[in-house]
Amino acid sequence: MHCAGPRLSGKTTALQQWVEKTTRQTSWLILEDELATVDVFWQQLLQTALAAQGRDGQAGGTTSIHAVEPSKDPSTDPVSAVSAAMAGAVPLTVIVTNFHTIKGTSFEWDLARLLTRTPELSLVAETRSVLEIEKVQLSTGLDVYVVDADDLTFSSAEAAQFHEGTPLAAISDELNEHFQGLPITHRTARLAAQGPLAPAANLAEHIIARVTDMVLVESISARDQLLTPGIARLLTATLALNHFDEALVRALVPGQELTPSIRILLENNLLSSTNTSFGIRYSYRPIIKAALTRKMAAELASCKAQTLEAAAVFELARKQHSPAFDYAMTNKDYRQGTDILIQSGLLLFADSAKVLQRTLPRIPKTQLVKYPLLTVSLGIMYNGDPGTRFKGLEHFALALSATQLLGKSVPPEERVAMGLARAVALRMTGQFKAAAATSRTALKNLNELSLADRDKLRIFETIALGQWGLTLLLVGDFSSAEKALQQSVATGEIVESQQAQYFSMSLLAYRHAVDGDLQTAAMFAQLASELSSNTADMELYQKTPLAVALAMIELGRLQPDAAAEHLKTVISETATSEFWGRLRVIEAHIDLLRGRAGIASGRLTVVLGRRRDLPALNPLDATALLVLHADLLLTGGNASGAGAALAQLPSKNPAAIITQARLSLATGNPAQTAELLSPKIAFTTALQSVEARVLLTVARLHLLPQESLRADLEMISGAITALANHWPLVMLTASDRELLRTSMERMDVPYPGSATLPEEIIPVKLESIALTRRESTIMATLATTGDRAEIARINFVSLNTVKSQLRSLYKKLGVASREEALLVAYQENPLS
Repeated sequence: MHCAGPRLSGKTTALQQWVEKTTRQTSWLILEDELATVDVFWQQLLQTALAAQGRDGQAGGTTSIHAVEPSKDPSTDPVSAVSAAMAGAVPLTVIVTNFHTIKGTSFEWDLARLLTRTPELSLVAETRSVLEIEKVQLSTGLDVYVVDADDLTFSSAEAAQFHEGTPLAAISDELNEHFQGLPITHRTARLAAQGPLAPAANLAEHIIARVTDMVLVESISARDQLLTPGIARLLTATLALNHFDEALVRALVPGQELTPSIRILLENNLLSSTNTSFGIRYSYRPIIKAALTRKMAAELASCKAQTLEAAAVFELARKQHSPAFDYAMTNKDYRQGTDILIQSGLLLFADSAKVLQRTLPRIPKTQLVKYPLLTVSLGIMYNGDPGTRFKGLEHFALALSATQLLGKSVPPEERVAMGLARAVALRMTGQFKAAAATSRTALKNLNELSLADRDKLRIFETIALGQWGLTLLLVGDFSSAEKALQQSVATGEIVESQQAQYFSMSLLAYRHAVDGDLQTAAMFAQLASELSSNTADMELYQKTPLAVALAMIELGRLQPDAAAEHLKTVISETATSEFWGRLRVIEAHIDLLRGRAGIASGRLTVVLGRRRDLPALNPLDATALLVLHADLLLTGGNASGAGAALAQLPSKNPAAIITQARLSLATGNPAQTAELLSPKIAFTTALQSVEARVLLTVARLHLLPQESLRADLEMISGAITALANHWPLVMLTASDRELLRTSMERMDVPYPGSATLPEEIIPVKLESIALTRRESTIMATLATTGDRAEIARINFVSLNTVKSQLRSLYKKLGVASREEALLVAYQENPLS
């Protein structure tokens, strides 16, 4: 095996610890840099093998029992000599240090041949570079095990064990995190702890500062070597960066060949390296960076801003938006940061959440008001955490103020960005109609831009269109939303933005699922799923629309278990998502299909009880929740409570009319159902249109000859089949559903129902309201005054009695307030 890592990475320390524990016979072979030739290595290896057996001198007449293939001149074949020396000997492990210094051609092949033919010999090689022997092992069958620098680092437990019994034991975790587990740095910390120590509260900072000083001295001990002009230029250009590669260095220091300087820093443990798609990426270890930054403070101060700006421009040119944004924000160039955010198409939210979390909160509020897109970004970041949601709302309000202050005094492309920022901010603060109007205006402004300006915005445009489409969806403007989302998908295809296409395609699936057209929704859901190969890296928010659409599709197929499977991945979004209302509606519908109406009602009560802690509820879902509340009361047999719940909706609201018609039909009043649904109604969704047709037709089946309704029955059959949505049949009483089925069979019309339809959701007999004498008296008094003390005085009872009676009364009526109770009294006349 070999231990690979830069200088001072802890390789020798790890090997010393291993030697103390192993039962193997071991010998050390320490190579000197200036003497490390192939011939010297073979000579020293032979002497080490002989010394381990108590023999000195040459192999002489010893014969080898191994089938060693000799070289052309057997007398000078080192492989034969060492193999012969080890023949029949006790197994030996030789630890070779500074292995990387050996220079010579085909050396690794000879070494592989030796180890393959000499089972008594094992080698442990300590090196700073990758060995050719790793490449030859496949063709030789040699067993090579590599321990790299990361494997040599201390775990938290190992760091605690290392510092056990010292003043550093209590802060070992903090030190290990700062030192990135490097054993050599922990050893330096032990040395630093030998002098006078600071108080316990500041001990970690004190030790880290001491170690930084000691590392600085160690790192630049070879002053002439490390402070050459080339290395000085490299340090000046790169210490301000998080990481760099050779291409970035060439851009920052043109006309200079700095690769040798990088190699020197790497060998002296000042740099660590990782492989990326752009080649090898280098970075300074935190403690080294701190030491060198302090050492070169004057040089860095003179060019830091210029370096960061140039690095941001270079990273943006090769579409590395995350480091580009990081450098711009570190440089406090918020204009450049906004431009990078626009050119990334806001994909930084999906790809670089940590960068945003680190940089955005550092922007002063005096600057935030000048850059509304950054302000909205910060608001979105805070809104994703329930603990900081209200802080997010503050930033959305600040973004609104910023867009008003700036007006049209910005470039055309940023005006589009401001349109997006304003629409999102209005939506997040619950101003949905204003958000929809802003989205329409922004779409108009986008279409009026010149082709050159639009080309700058292609990636951003597809995201903006998706967000505007979502805003229009949430207010029920499906037609405008469809246009925006289709345009977003087309633009995303042009710029090859798979994530943007996925989100907009998911919203199209969501749009048709809410509309009730599950056939079309399933088509868009399939297309979105085909784009979802990279969704593992996406935020949960981006995955929610598709998950909701798929759950609604399964509900329309009357498959509650499959719907629940889709919902479980995003139900945790309830606390922060704009979709929380729809999530709860679907959850309740799943419970209804499973015959758990009581559980659904209880869950809804809990959620509505903490509504103030949840995001603003969009108009579409607000209506859906009120209708759901009425439906749950109806399934619980409380017709009066259902009526009171519907009274909270405008009388001309299509959803309210349909639910009221369902209530009338369920309570045995088909004439009223027909009266409610006969006028022309502007339905919001296709599902509402089919539900209304089903209810009206069933009502007429109670009132008219079946033969006259053939066209209506055929229309219902065709519509439910075309939409692939059986939900309109679910909220019928068992007797009404049976009437519809038998009528269709008699007319030879295909019945669209399936065997999976629940037997009964709405009870056969709904509860009538029966009040006790005391409740009736309290109710009559409630009509004249809402003051509980006054009600107690009029009825000669205690205030506690009034409170108890009102609780009982409200529960029986299925209401939550005096106004709702009086409305039920008016509708049902319980006072009689």
